[in-house]
Amino acid sequence: MLQSEKGIGLIEIIVAMLIFAIGITAAIRTLPVSNTATTRSRNLTTATNLAQQKIEELMGAPFNNTELTAGAHNDQNNPIERIYTRTWIVTDNDPVIDMKTVTVTVTYLSSSHDNAVTLSTYLTSRR
Repeated sequence: MLQSEKGIGLIEIIVAMLIFAIGITAAIRTLPVSNTATTRSRNLTTATNLAQQKIEELMGAPFNNTELTAGAHNDQNNPIERIYTRTWIVTDNDPVIDMKTVTVTVTYLSSSHDNAVTLSTYLTSRR
C-alpha cells in the first residue's frame, strides 16, 4: 500500500475532536444571550399589548367615565401576570378644549433599564 492510503491517524482524530469541541463550546455560550433577548422581546411585546388593550378600552368608554377623569389611575388587576403594572394619566382640555390626553404606561420587572412601554392617545367628547 501507498503511504497516503493508510487511513486516518490518531492525531487527525484528536484535531477533529478539538475543532468540534471548540464549535460546540461557542454555540453553547450564545444560549444565555439568546435566551435573555427572547425574554426581553416577549416582555416588551406583552407590555405593548397590555397598553394597547387599555387604550382601546378607554376609547370605547363614555367620555365622562370614571376611568377618564383627570388624574392618575391604577389598573385594579395590578400586578398583571405577576410582573406587569399598568397605569394611565388623563389630562383634561389638552391639547384643546373638550379633548383629553390619555397616556397609558405598562412597567414590568426586568434587569434591563428599558422596562416600560408608554402609549398616548387623544379623546374627544364628539365621538
